[in-house]
Amino acid sequence: MSTPEENYETATDESADRDAREAAIDTLETANECSRLAKLARMDGIDESYRELALDALAHPQCRTRLRQLVEGDDLSGSLRERAERLLDETPESAGAGPS
Repeated sequence: MSTPEENYETATDESADRDAREAAIDTLETANECSRLAKLARMDGIDESYRELALDALAHPQCRTRLRQLVEGDDLSGSLRERAERLLDETPESAGAGPS
């Protein structure tokens, strides 16, 4: 099993194949590695498709704060900012799985 740091490195490694990079981002999402996902979304040196995957991975209640920080900051522009704003609007503030 890979560590979060290893998954982050794989996601940013241009020599890694697309499937490995996407799997690494998925694993970061599963592990709620919101800080690393936000860092990927801000990273100018990687293909925009990986930045979009990282943004998508932030669109759940546990990472909503990080997603909001990206929307409110100056790190994203153009279509990435628009995507982040849309994802933030669509992301619930809590999981909503509490007792009724």
